[in-house]
Amino acid sequence: MTALKSPTTRRRNGFTLIEVIAILVLLGVLVAGVRSVLPASNVALAAEVDRLGSHITYAQVQAQTDIYQWRLIFTDASTYELGPIILPGAGFTPRPIPGGAPTQGVLADGVTTTAGTVIRFDSWGRPMDDNGNLLSAHQTITLTQGGQSLSLTILAETGLVQ
Repeated sequence: MTALKSPTTRRRNGFTLIEVIAILVLLGVLVAGVRSVLPASNVALAAEVDRLGSHITYAQVQAQTDIYQWRLIFTDASTYELGPIILPGAGFTPRPIPGGAPTQGVLADGVTTTAGTVIRFDSWGRPMDDNGNLLSAHQTITLTQGGQSLSLTILAETGLVQ
């Protein structure tokens, strides 16, 4: 013989409408809190910082494998060149940039930095100023787009790009 179920016992097959609304409100509060804590990021600006960092590292590696020092110089606020310094002064010879234009790098639309910024590397990969003096302090290059700025730093001792 089977036991009869009480007519007041019901089986629940899901959430009630009030439970669903409470979960949605809680998720909304959590999302609003996370958005206020995390900074707004500009993906294009971050990509340009990464690309510029890789080109600086490329110049450093080339200086370590070449008989000449290499440098990267911003010719204006959005264009840069890199290549070996074959002769002092005017002996700079721009070379093709990997993934870029034949002899110059161009920042994405609206991304700028300070024109005239120069970073130079010796055969040990140590960063120098344009006069050939080893850097005594880290060098920071800041890229801006709209109201946002991101920086990369070249460590004085090693040339590591952070």
